Amino acid sequence: MARPLVSFVCVLCACSVISLVLVSYNKYPSNVLANQEVWLPKPRIGYTEAGDRTDLIATEGHTLTLTIRMSAVPKLITRLYCDLLRSAVLFWSSKLGHISVILDKESEADHRFAATLSRHERELGVKFDFMYEPLPKKPAILKMGRGGGYGRRLWSSFFMDLYINSSIIAWIDTDAMFTTPVTPENIFNGHRLRVVTFTDWSRMHRNGCYEATKLALGKDMVADFMTHFPAYIWRDTITNCRNHMLKHMKVTRLDDAFPKLVNLVSPVNVILNYAYYFENDRYDWHLDVNKDQEAYNLKQLPRGLNIKPNETIPEVRVTVHEKYYQKPKEPNPLLQGYCVAKRFVGPLPANCQTFENVTNFQLFEFSWFPGIIQSHICTWCGSDEGRRDCVRRLEAHYKNVKTYYNLGWFDLNLRRVRAVEKVAAQENAMCPKIFDFD
Repeated sequence: MARPLVSFVCVLCACSVISLVLVSYNKYPSNVLANQEVWLPKPRIGYTEAGDRTDLIATEGHTLTLTIRMSAVPKLITRLYCDLLRSAVLFWSSKLGHISVILDKESEADHRFAATLSRHERELGVKFDFMYEPLPKKPAILKMGRGGGYGRRLWSSFFMDLYINSSIIAWIDTDAMFTTPVTPENIFNGHRLRVVTFTDWSRMHRNGCYEATKLALGKDMVADFMTHFPAYIWRDTITNCRNHMLKHMKVTRLDDAFPKLVNLVSPVNVILNYAYYFENDRYDWHLDVNKDQEAYNLKQLPRGLNIKPNETIPEVRVTVHEKYYQKPKEPNPLLQGYCVAKRFVGPLPANCQTFENVTNFQLFEFSWFPGIIQSHICTWCGSDEGRRDCVRRLEAHYKNVKTYYNLGWFDLNLRRVRAVEKVAAQENAMCPKIFDFD
C-alpha cells in the first residue's frame, strides 16, 4: 500500500491528515396509518420491474432502480450527462437495476428528452425507464422554493413510491458522480440497506432542515442524510413516512402541509430520519459522530435517544456531490476512480500510471466546498488506527469490485463515456474533459 505523498490541514477538525493520494430485510408489512390522502398521483404500474439482466440473487431477491427526479431544463440536463451518466455508464451495473427518470407530464421538452435518451440506450449500455408526473393539484406549489421547478421536485420526492415499482429506490441527484464500481455489498448488509452520513449540526440549524424535519415528523433530527448518494430506501418507507406526516400534521393531503415546509425541507432528511425512528432495523446505519459518540448523544440528540456503537462503523462511499466537490489540486474523482479500479482488475493503462500507488481515500469524501465540507478523512480515518481501518475497508471494497468485474458486471470501457459526451454535445451540453486518453 502506498505511503503518504501529500498532507494537508483538515478544516473540520484542524488536524494534519493525509489527503486522497494515500492511497443483505425480509419485507415487513407496511403500517397503514390514519388520514390517508384523498388524492394521489396515479402509479405507473409495470414500468420499473426487474429486467432480464437484473441479478436478483445479488440484490437479495429485491428489485432496485437508480431513480432521478428532474425536469428537462438545460442546467439539469448538463449535470445529468456530465456528472451522473458519464460516471454511471462505468460504475453502475444493469445487474443492479435500470435507471428510472421521473419527469414532468405536461412538458413537451421532458418527453423529447426521454425520447433522446431512449434512442441512445444501446450505445450508452443503459436501460432507462421514464415516468411522467402530473402537475400538483395546488398550482402554488410550482412557485414555492427557489424557483425553476425546485419546489415541485421537493414535493415530488414524497411521492416517488407511486411511480417506482421496484422494492428499493436508489435515489440520486443529477449532480452526483460515481467514483467507483457499485457492488451489492455497497448497498446491502444482509437484508438491510446501508445508510452513510456525515452531519454538520450548525449547517442543519442554519439552513432550516432541522426545524422542517421536526415540523414534518414531530421528531428531532438524528443525522443529516443529505450527505449520501445514492440514498437506498425501501419503497414502502416513503409510503409509511408520508402517512406519518399526514397524521402528525393533521392534514388529509400533503398539498395542505407542504407550504409550511417547502422553503426549508429536505425530503431525504425527513424520510430517513423517519426510518431511523420507526424502521430502524430495516437499515444498516453508518453514522459519523466525529469520533465522539458520547458527546454526539448528549449534545445533539433528544433525551432517551442514543446512537449505538454498531451504528457508527465506517463504510466506503461510491459517489461525490460533484457540484460541491471542488479540490482543484486533487485529481478528478471520476478519473482517479477509474484508474484505481482498473489497477485492481488488470493491467493499468498507460494514462493511469500516476495512480499506480494511490489509495483512493476519495471514497471517504462527499463534498469539499467553502462552508460545506463533508469528509471522513479527519474522523473515521483521522487516527493512525482509523487510517489503517479505512485502508482495510478500501481493499475489501476493491476485492469485491474485482469479483464482480470477473463476473461481467463491469467492463470499465471508456467507449460509453465518450458516447455520453457525444450525446450531450448534440443536446448543447458540453462536458469538461476528464479522460485525455486519445
